[in-house]
Amino acid sequence: MKFVSLSLLVPTLMLLIAGTVSADTLSFAPTPADLEDLDHHYVYTWRIDNVNLNGQVVTSATLRINNIRNWDNNPNMLFIYLLDTAKGSGVRSFVDDPSFSAPVMDITDDFANARYHSNSNWLLAPGTGMTKLTQQSFLKDYDPNVPGDQGTNFVYVFTAAQLQALQNYILNGNDFALGFDPDCHYFNDGISLTIETRPVPEPTTLALLGSGLAGLYLRRRRRRTN
Repeated sequence: MKFVSLSLLVPTLMLLIAGTVSADTLSFAPTPADLEDLDHHYVYTWRIDNVNLNGQVVTSATLRINNIRNWDNNPNMLFIYLLDTAKGSGVRSFVDDPSFSAPVMDITDDFANARYHSNSNWLLAPGTGMTKLTQQSFLKDYDPNVPGDQGTNFVYVFTAAQLQALQNYILNGNDFALGFDPDCHYFNDGISLTIETRPVPEPTTLALLGSGLAGLYLRRRRRRTN
């Protein structure tokens, strides 16, 4: 009688367990889709409400900004944050350059810098949880007069720590927010966020897997002894 190798059986059993649960995909887009072309005189929050994980865990999250390009070639930076929540629902903005100068000479991360946080119109309540996702600069590599010329399709994939923060924020009120501080003007063709979730295997399922593997191991060991 032939016995199946445990090294081959374990992945098979795990696939069978995975097949008993289904993953979900949650997709979100702001209004307006381009966040007002990320004007360099503003800070933006995009709050996403009524998010229910239904007992599932977040396994991946991807932020996309389509065809983003800077309006000129001066030094620039786009700061992006994951937030526990924001004061206002949907898309809200705060003026962080009251002089409305152009080009922008001051590159300051106003989520990290508290210079406006005491302003009553600031977008976040004191003590709001924040997790920095990334900061990026972009070149002016787009000319509308040149056929086929375009900017950058920016894709950011959350790290494991950021996924855990996202799950915690959602569970704390069924909402979360993204924050954008553009320190230059970024034309773009739309922003979107995709979240993948998967149910947690039931403890009884894991117990059955463990007991099944243990039984196979013992039978294989007895067979070798005999």
